[in-house]
Amino acid sequence: MTRFRTSLLTLITVLSVAVGGCSSAPDRPARTFGLSSDGENAGVSSAFDTGEALGREPEVVNFFEAWAWQRPLPVDTLYEIHNRGAIPAVTWEPWDPNAGEYQDGYSPSRIAAGEFDAYITQWADAAAQFGQPMQIRFAHEMNGTWYPWSVDGSRSTADDYLDAYRRVHDIFMRSGANKVQWVWSFDASSGRAEGLPTAEASYPGDMYVDVIGIDGYNGGGEATSWQTPDEVFGGALQTANAVAPGKPVWIYETGTGDQLGDKPAWIADLFEYLDTTSVSGVLWFDFDKEGEANWRLDSSPAALDAASAALSAW
Repeated sequence: MTRFRTSLLTLITVLSVAVGGCSSAPDRPARTFGLSSDGENAGVSSAFDTGEALGREPEVVNFFEAWAWQRPLPVDTLYEIHNRGAIPAVTWEPWDPNAGEYQDGYSPSRIAAGEFDAYITQWADAAAQFGQPMQIRFAHEMNGTWYPWSVDGSRSTADDYLDAYRRVHDIFMRSGANKVQWVWSFDASSGRAEGLPTAEASYPGDMYVDVIGIDGYNGGGEATSWQTPDEVFGGALQTANAVAPGKPVWIYETGTGDQLGDKPAWIADLFEYLDTTSVSGVLWFDFDKEGEANWRLDSSPAALDAASAALSAW
């Protein structure tokens, strides 16, 4: 296990140097840029089209996969992303997206008890056969209140979540899927200080995590507010650095609306702010989601220009 973990961290470092470009600050790590897409062929093509418009190809392309779909690992999509020079990443969600936030059938305690081992093993064997670097982000935003795996004491406890996460990870290791990079990702949206202790209690441990992910959005619309990047991410970055000093920290989901403030200015401010932090990767949530703000980087020519300028130095 230690040998696999050491070689995997070396792989991440080498990849980051290869794709991140040069930094104006010689003592900070090379930086990675990625996009979240809506998956499958159209979503992947859209991500690379956005990268072309930005003048910065994504080095990671993330898509979402729900356990209720019971689909095998989409190896064709992984290869499509890999063959275009990026790392494929899967946000793997143990739920049915159409069945609400309370779903006892997908509770972490059931996962930890082995009820889903056959499905997990199927994915692990396929990942081992794929044999290329990929990322899995399992059961993200556990410190929120909107998923069946939320660590709120009623749906899940921190111990249940940890047991489930570690069980999934260990099945992949036993299957030989040692090129999978494991992303543990928590929520920072709206300065959710009350959720940060929950995140800290839900950290699986250094041997189970390769990348710390933080999710945070700005100015989404009704019932939200316009915040500075530090207001969104400051507390979460302190938590990330406290639970896992030295681990790579990425902003794994982010976006900003365009109705409550100046979107191009916020994009520029975000990257300027991140340049003062330990963050070494950013994945922008770059597709339309019903009922939400227009997060896309090409929501206007000005937003696209601001992102392109910021990424030229990222």
